[in-house]
Amino acid sequence: MKMNVTATVSHALGHWPRILPALGIQVLKNRHQPCPVCGGSDRFRFDDREGRGTWYCNQCGAGDGLKLVEKVFG
Repeated sequence: MKMNVTATVSHALGHWPRILPALGIQVLKNRHQPCPVCGGSDRFRFDDREGRGTWYCNQCGAGDGLKLVEKVFG
């Protein structure tokens, strides 16, 4: 079965708190924590707005769950 990015993101909606740890990306919702991308000790927040896996890092910027996976795994 071939899936495009839009379909993948749609299927992941609301599941990011389980998807990210399954990929080895540990996140705590609404807490300052180490950034899984740059390693900064207290600059990252995972807020998961609208179930999209949204996050913000004071150095790396912001994005959704798919963008976080892209940044962590290159």
